[in-house]
Amino acid sequence: MPETLTSAWESAQELAVSVPGTAWVLLGSFLVFLMIPSIGMLEAGLTRRKNSLHGLMKSLSAAAVMMVVFTIVGFGLSFSPDTIGGIIGNPLGYLLGGDPTTAWPTIFGSDGAPTTGIPTFAYVLFQMMFAAVTLALIGAGVPERMKFSAWLVYSIFFSLVLYPLIAHMVWSFNGLLGNIGTRTGLLDGFGMRDFACGIVVHVQAGFAGLAVTLALGASLRKRAGLAGHAAARRSRRSLVIPDGYAEAAESERAERYGSNLPLAIIGTALLWFGWFGFNGSSSLDLNVQGVSAAFVTAVAAATAGVVAMLIRKLLNGKYDGIMAISGVLGGLVMITPNSGYVTVGSALILGLLAGALTFAATGLMERYLYQVDDPVGGFPVHGVNGLVGSIVVPVFAHPDLTGFPVAGLLYGGGSQALTWLVLQTVGAVAVSALVFTVSYGFIKALSAVTRVRATYEEEVVGLDAVDHGEILEQPAVPATRGSVPGVPMPSSSGV
Repeated sequence: MPETLTSAWESAQELAVSVPGTAWVLLGSFLVFLMIPSIGMLEAGLTRRKNSLHGLMKSLSAAAVMMVVFTIVGFGLSFSPDTIGGIIGNPLGYLLGGDPTTAWPTIFGSDGAPTTGIPTFAYVLFQMMFAAVTLALIGAGVPERMKFSAWLVYSIFFSLVLYPLIAHMVWSFNGLLGNIGTRTGLLDGFGMRDFACGIVVHVQAGFAGLAVTLALGASLRKRAGLAGHAAARRSRRSLVIPDGYAEAAESERAERYGSNLPLAIIGTALLWFGWFGFNGSSSLDLNVQGVSAAFVTAVAAATAGVVAMLIRKLLNGKYDGIMAISGVLGGLVMITPNSGYVTVGSALILGLLAGALTFAATGLMERYLYQVDDPVGGFPVHGVNGLVGSIVVPVFAHPDLTGFPVAGLLYGGGSQALTWLVLQTVGAVAVSALVFTVSYGFIKALSAVTRVRATYEEEVVGLDAVDHGEILEQPAVPATRGSVPGVPMPSSSGV
């Protein structure tokens, strides 16, 4: 590897190439990629067997679609220094990943000028993995009734529009939200900070998944379970069991989520393993900050998993596997935007918060968002923890780790830290609202021109058979008197 490469930002500038940094980022890229099939395993384990292949296929296709789009124009849209108002980058700036003989700046001097970098393709690969994980997480949050063809269309839309929009505003060095303090005049030279994608990945995934799920409408299984729900009786017709589907609805209700919990636990463990690259390598160099980020990632996840599991044990007397999974993942999400900025003590506090918050958010969603099918816990785990974790960055940020001009509230940041907290909150809420609104609107618009949601008959059969031609498990009762083309329907006796 050459000692210097031309800067990908400025052709007249030479940057020293960090060999340890390059290796660290490449290792992180490979670990983050491992998270993609792990997400599919998690969904397959927490949903019903007749939709397990569908879940794995969504993860695989998410990686494929996002990687193609990101390579062609997505990286330029997300990270091009040539920005359109700090909102979106120039799609033509880094076509096909840019120039492989250049270096992407990663280390900056006291004057703000870049001094060291890594080969541009290493940085593009790393960011590509983050983008693919985001889309895979959205897929896991919308299980069992979104047609695979519609999922592919949404994947292309998200890859071209939403992901690069948020990534540029938050992460690009000239992004609108990353420089919101300067742009508003409230905190000159500063703005939102998101170390390893609490906002860019997890807030997006959680709120986009919620929006798509709501736009699809309640499943037949959910409608049957809400038959006696007082709020459901007062709601719109969208929760009424359609005529002729009463028997099928009861059969659906009898089928439990969590068809393969051991698979879900393995998927969770692999996600945890991949998360060390997710957070640790976000330092973009092999340094103290990166090592610290990896360590606090382990601490927060473990703490949250124990807390959520013990709360469930205290309330119902069982060590619930699904709650343990949710707690660990909630801790990983909570620490992500904070990981390069906080001490071990703060990681313990964030883990405690995440464990309790995940438990509470899951229960509240079941009570108040009763029409939402979310057996994977996409919204309470990623949406809620991602939002809260991103907001509290200005509280726990330690100046010795961040190098920021503003210290966190716990370390004497005072009025500047409070201003930062306000800006961070406004930015995180704005991203949540934007992603939710755009995703919901897109699914509704797409539904007007093509079939996005599986029919009730297809729900009963399962999308493994309907969309992928694989019948792993026959349904117990027919959905209607008709049939799904190409899918054998059982008799009313279930034989």
